[in-house]
Amino acid sequence: MVQALLRGYSVLFHGVLCLFCFAMAFVGWLVSSTSMSIDVLPWSGWELQWSLFVLSAFGLIATGLAATGRMGILFLAWTVAVVGLIGRGLWATRYYDGPEDLQASLFLLLGAVATVLGAISILRKPAAKRR
Repeated sequence: MVQALLRGYSVLFHGVLCLFCFAMAFVGWLVSSTSMSIDVLPWSGWELQWSLFVLSAFGLIATGLAATGRMGILFLAWTVAVVGLIGRGLWATRYYDGPEDLQASLFLLLGAVATVLGAISILRKPAAKRR
């Protein structure tokens, strides 16, 4: 039961994250913004737009495959990469200013770590239940 909830949470979290990042890249292209910047990510401008597009497309593919029971290892790699980007962005850039921001950052990071556990549970699913 808990593993099924973690799997569902992981797929939902990354599906929404990827769609949001894809929408940000698309809006950046629509307005032809060369000064687009997200402080917690290591890119800016056109590089950020392309990175958001490529990463969100990869994430959607990995999430879709994991949701159908295929290529769980790809989804695990994706979830670990997202945790790394979130962790780097929140702590290396000192994105938080006060205790409220630190608490929100910790919740975001813990939420992303929980998706890694969900990805691991996708890998551990019994072979008979996989498609």
